[in-house]
Amino acid sequence: MRIIFMLTALVAFAMPAQAKAFDSIEDRGDKITADLQGNDSYHAHLARELASIASIEKGQHDLGAAKVLIKMAEQEAAKAGGTK
Repeated sequence: MRIIFMLTALVAFAMPAQAKAFDSIEDRGDKITADLQGNDSYHAHLARELASIASIEKGQHDLGAAKVLIKMAEQEAAKAGGTK
């Protein structure tokens, strides 16, 4: 019984930390676009382009490439002062 309680507690408290992992590629791309609206810096343009390409790759069922691209987009957005 104690083990079940501990596993339940572990799962309950671990889920919020992993919430970002459950956001879709499109949601993450939309957040980047919204956060960087009006920002015309190099990093902002690159972040938006990478997010767009990530969405295209997901549409072509290449989830590995889409995940890598959206992560790169988020890194560029952070450099531009947007999504962190």
